[in-house]
Amino acid sequence: MVRKQKTKSSLSPVQRKQLLRISFAIIILSLVWVFFAPTSGLYHIRQQKKHLAELTAEKLQLKEQNDVIEKDIERLQNDREYLEQVAREKHGMLKDNEMVFDFARKKKEKK
Repeated sequence: MVRKQKTKSSLSPVQRKQLLRISFAIIILSLVWVFFAPTSGLYHIRQQKKHLAELTAEKLQLKEQNDVIEKDIERLQNDREYLEQVAREKHGMLKDNEMVFDFARKKKEKK
């Protein structure tokens, strides 16, 4: 049997300490880079996911508003009574030979 002899480490204690410090610094810098890298860091990815959730919620809200507006447009195009109601209420329009009387009391101006 051939015995293998253990080789002594060629590093002195001071060199081992420096190597340990350098290794530790590299590990810390790598972790910082993983968390805070400009386009691929975990922090950036988390912000992007939050922004995506906000945009998705906004998209849903806009879609609901769009559906309401489309229904309103369709109703204005097809329902003559609704069209007349909107014209009178929102735009103050009148039929031919129709007059409006306003019986609301006017507020007195303070001098």
